Amino acid sequence: MKIGFIGLGIMGNFMALNLLKNDVMLNVYNRTKEKAKEHIKKGAIFLDSPKEVAKKSDIVMLMLSDSNAVSNIMDGNDGLLEGLGGEKIIINMSTIEPDYSAMLYKKIKIKSPSSMFLEAPVIGSKIPAKEGTLIILAAGDKNAYDLSTAYFNMMGKRVIYLGDIPKASYLKIINNQIMGITMGALAEGLSLSKKIGLDDNIVYDIVNSGAFANPMFQLKGKNIIDNNYEANFPYKHMQKDLDFAVKLSGEFKVFSPLTSAINNSYILGYDKFKDEDMCAIYKALNFE
Repeated sequence: MKIGFIGLGIMGNFMALNLLKNDVMLNVYNRTKEKAKEHIKKGAIFLDSPKEVAKKSDIVMLMLSDSNAVSNIMDGNDGLLEGLGGEKIIINMSTIEPDYSAMLYKKIKIKSPSSMFLEAPVIGSKIPAKEGTLIILAAGDKNAYDLSTAYFNMMGKRVIYLGDIPKASYLKIINNQIMGITMGALAEGLSLSKKIGLDDNIVYDIVNSGAFANPMFQLKGKNIIDNNYEANFPYKHMQKDLDFAVKLSGEFKVFSPLTSAINNSYILGYDKFKDEDMCAIYKALNFE
């Protein structure tokens, strides 16, 4: 099979490279061709439009920043929808609104009834993407999932099928809801300890020695102490996902005060820190 991959940003770059490491025949497209240089060197074919990727690939994977970016790729002149025909598999691995994912499924079916669609958002940031240890959540056409699992396993350490769309989007949002709240707790604790005058390294060591120890605290806590805010999981994407969680809680009438509070905190620092890592919430809480 020929695989198409659209979106070579922080995550998609490494995901596509992992496919190439496994000798996959890969067509790629990115708005900025410069980002595809390494992929082309390793054997990928760069195509000039999403339409061409759809026409020349059996499976097309999207890894984009948000629903607007997905819409720009799908619709319009030379968009992916224009290239659909026959039994194509479209896999959106971007994190988008559940309602938009369901609408996307219908749009693809109307345009090409024989085509199949999966939503497959991923859990993990730049390092797991590079190491091929993402967790991939899939929902949609089961036949598409069965045909795509081998490729998912090249990019992730665990793949789970959840049934109908948008169950994978729901689970991704809930995962990031919990992560955002936990990140806020770490940032608040480190902010308080700094004001009190405690040694950051001792606080970091104690937090990671007890019941709270977890990989995110180990990585993000160290980055905060080292003043390292290079984007692994961008601040703006965490705020986007928390906003999804707030809206989802409202839709299902779930009282989620912690989600609303941490989302408002991310909004507060959005303009200044949006392109830094999500752990820059620490800077947002201490910004004067």
